[in-house]
Amino acid sequence: MEVMEVNQNFTILFAIKGLVSEGDRVKEKLYEYIPQKILIGISPEELEGLKKFIEKPFTVPMGDYDVIYGTLLSKFGEVEIPPPIFTQAVIYGVNRKVPMEGIDLDEETFGNYYGDNFRVGDLVRYITRKRRMMRRNFNLNSPEEFVMEWKSNMDKNPGTKKMEDSRVREICRRIVENANHGGSERTIAVIEYEFKNDVEDSLHGRDES
Repeated sequence: MEVMEVNQNFTILFAIKGLVSEGDRVKEKLYEYIPQKILIGISPEELEGLKKFIEKPFTVPMGDYDVIYGTLLSKFGEVEIPPPIFTQAVIYGVNRKVPMEGIDLDEETFGNYYGDNFRVGDLVRYITRKRRMMRRNFNLNSPEEFVMEWKSNMDKNPGTKKMEDSRVREICRRIVENANHGGSERTIAVIEYEFKNDVEDSLHGRDES
């Protein structure tokens, strides 16, 4: 996990999605900082789903790519779904009655982007690429290097990259908005590590404007 202090009242936690140990680190930081607001890099609908999961756990379906990702990531420790970095943030928010916001695209907007940008050829590549991902020798020197290489390979599908870019833009927009207008309210954002470079670039662009 990496911690970025945007200003004296706004901190971003970039954490590895899936690792239980990363969820523990997020929990530790939340209790250390005692935020008054929590931004989470998931959709508003996913946030509500996690609240329900925490209240009454249920089986979460896993896609083929989730299985491949989780199997490779397990080299670095125990892996869980839903991602502990998000469940720990939601548990903290619920228990402490801290306002939370899902800052990823909402499902309707995501669906519209999907219809506009994900073509038949992209779907075919998405399905057939699974075999190559299973056979690929990923960099397993550290979880950070692995997830960045994973994202880079997933982004080779033009449709997938467009969808991920749309998510990143919304997450970055919401973070910059909060950084500019958050006031004295102590805020923590929990974002998956894969988006770290994009978020940092957006914040640097904000500083230069």
